[in-house]
Amino acid sequence: MSRQRTPRRLNIKQLAAFADTTAEFGETELTRPWAETIIAVAVAAVIAHFSQGSATVLAGAAAAILAAVGVDAVRRADARDLPRGSEIPLAGLMGLATAGAARLVPTGVGLIAAIVIGSLLLRAVVIWELRVRRIPGGAEHRDRVGALAVSTFILFASSIGVAALVPGVISVPGTPSARPDAVGPLAILAVGIGSAIAAGLLAGRMASLRRERTSGIVRDALGAALINGLASIVFAALGAARLAGPAGLAVLFYARELWAATPEGERGDPRLILEIVLLVLATAVAVLWIGVSL
Repeated sequence: MSRQRTPRRLNIKQLAAFADTTAEFGETELTRPWAETIIAVAVAAVIAHFSQGSATVLAGAAAAILAAVGVDAVRRADARDLPRGSEIPLAGLMGLATAGAARLVPTGVGLIAAIVIGSLLLRAVVIWELRVRRIPGGAEHRDRVGALAVSTFILFASSIGVAALVPGVISVPGTPSARPDAVGPLAILAVGIGSAIAAGLLAGRMASLRRERTSGIVRDALGAALINGLASIVFAALGAARLAGPAGLAVLFYARELWAATPEGERGDPRLILEIVLLVLATAVAVLWIGVSL
């Protein structure tokens, strides 16, 4: 009897431990503010998917605002010790990217997949950013390297989102973006403004991680905004806004951040200059060669 009871007791303990772990996992993985944020961004993405004309821009802006406001609520609930910070603009850019991605997929399973993937990436970016902000003594070199990789990805995703939400800039057959819309100067200018805002926010975040002064943060943000804004206008005017354009903007952002992260006394290093020049030239060649067809 004792031998029979022992396995049963062990099984009961294992089941109880598994239940506690599952409950704890569910509690930490998806709190109510997170659920509300994801639902709000998903609704905005669905509206963007079915919108036409200038309504797509408004839906994308709504997705960005809802993501930012929702993540601020997440911070108040899950990270009360942290003040409002860079996780909010990052969330806004990921919400914008999710709404833009919803325009580039067909109605049905593709739309659901785009929203699910966008929501997962939104959450991963915010959780990662909150962890970086909690590092004692601030971000170290390896943290800044990871932050640059994350920022470059966010810029690429948000650049696609901006181009997809402006009617007529991107046209993918079989998706809502394939609707015939005239691409005029205002549309190209809108892409430039959106790309400039995204690059400025991300460059300012990188400068703050390097513990630069306020003047340095503003300088880096304005510099990145100017470079990416003008480049996105050129890419959109050349018709390279589907994949090659955003990829080119990401490479330009990465190259500029390499230069900005280098101490002023080492910026004249021929190897650094050669690396940046090669990145820019390779980007220009790739965009001009394959941009129209991608």
